[in-house]
Formats: sequence, C-alpha cells, structure tokens
Amino acid sequence: MKRIFGIAILACISIELPAQQKQGYAFPPSYKSRSKGTTVIGHAQLEVIYALNATDINDQQTYIDLHVLRAGEQVSKHYSRFLELNDSLCDDFNRKNPHALSRPWVTYLRTIGRRGDIWSEYQYTEIFTENGQQTFYAWMPRYLEKYNGYYTEPACQQKWTLHADQKNIIGYQCQRATCHWRGRDFEAWFTPEIPVRLGPWSFGGLPGLILKINDTERLYTWEAVGLRSGKFPVTKNAYEGFHSSSRDKIHKLQIAINRDYLKTSGAVDRKTGMRSSKETPYQPLEKE
Repeated sequence: MKRIFGIAILACISIELPAQQKQGYAFPPSYKSRSKGTTVIGHAQLEVIYALNATDINDQQTYIDLHVLRAGEQVSKHYSRFLELNDSLCDDFNRKNPHALSRPWVTYLRTIGRRGDIWSEYQYTEIFTENGQQTFYAWMPRYLEKYNGYYTEPACQQKWTLHADQKNIIGYQCQRATCHWRGRDFEAWFTPEIPVRLGPWSFGGLPGLILKINDTERLYTWEAVGLRSGKFPVTKNAYEGFHSSSRDKIHKLQIAINRDYLKTSGAVDRKTGMRSSKETPYQPLEKE
C-alpha cells in the first residue's frame, strides 16, 4: 500500500444532498443488549473512516453516521463509530457507578449527527467479511430486540463496469465504476493505489479500495474522510440472543420498522386501547 501515513481528512465545498435521512420513531435498542463482552478475532492493517449521508462533509453534526472499515488479510469489519463511542461512554459510566439504580441510554448519540436518538439499520448493523463471505449482525430497535438476528451471504456481489473518469479523494487518485445492484444504480470511486477489494457497507470487488460510493438518486452516499495504516484489532461481540435468520426476513422487518415503527412494534394507544400506527416515508438502500 502507498501513501497511507496517519489520517487524511477531506476538505471540500459543502453540498446539500437529497440524502435519505433517519425516518420514523424507532427507539434505539437498550444498551445492555450491546454491552456483552467482546473477543479479538483478528487484526486489520487498514482503517478507513466514511461519512454516511453528510450534508456538509466537514461537519460531523450533519452526518447520519460515521462508519469504520477495518480491513485485514483474514477478516474485516464494518461498524458505526458513533455507536462505538456511545457504548464506550456507557461502559465508563458503569465502571464509575457500579451501584447506580439507572443506566444511561444514548449518551453520545444525542449530541452528534442527525437524529442521533433514532434507530437506523445502517447504524445498528455490524458486517464481518471472511473467507469470501459477509455476515451481518442486525440489532433491532427497542421493543423488537427479540428479533435481533444475523445472516451470511457471498461478499462483493456487485458486477462493475469500469470507466475512464478520474478524481482525487483524500489525496488518492480514484477511478469511476458503476453497477446495478438490488434495484438501484450505483457509482463508485476506487483507488488502485490501495489494492483492497472492499469498501463501505457491503460494497466491494473492485481492483482497489472504494473511497466514495452513492446511488444515482443520491439517497445514500458514503465518502471517506479518514484513512490510516497500522495494526487494528477486529473485535466481535458475543451477540447474545441473536438468532440465525435470512437476509429476506431481516430486510423486510427493517423496512417495516422504518415505515411504521408503531405498528410493527405492536404499540397500543393508551386512551383508546387500539393499535397505534404512524406511517413515514422511507426508501431503503436495497430495493430488492
């Protein structure tokens, strides 16, 4: 790998994008469901930081989330840095207040990003890539945590077309590629200078690291804002209570939660005793 020294931060002109934002009223899962012990399962040689759906790439307050890709030769992990920092603060509170009668809920997430107190599957999912397979661990929102689940599918399923277009992203010369995947058209910018065939979320398979990707409607955009080399632990949660599932089941439930959390969670109106419902607009990353 070349020219990976420390963290490179991208500075650019602020552009307002019609990005998909957090929808609905789904409460984040309780902290205790994510606080089980973790195990180091390997090490990564590269850490890439991506802004998800930023309206101003220079301002984290405008991000939906800050995602981390730790890419290693044997195993890689994609996860939420905002959520990691939030849980770290909760852990610190528990250590300092072992006899507290109540515990913090979302300490950090309430102060950073857009609608930090609302659940999103793109924040509450961890993805591991190993032996050509990707395993997704999905936390559901509060009152639906019994549906926490995981599934495995082949990694890097996109079929790309390469183009001659070039652009510079955080100091790396990138080439444009496009694909049609699960109902949407995507545009990616990858750098052959870093021969890692991965990118944010589940995207990959190009002859270089993906530093930016978006669908053509610009509902979803990941853009690299930091990158460094070193030795980074890849940790895995105990995922206590998670059940083996399928992408189809988890994907359909996540869409239903975003579009009508009250109905999906079985909420009841205290005054009328009737089931509650409140629909909200939502366009998922994967339409199929």
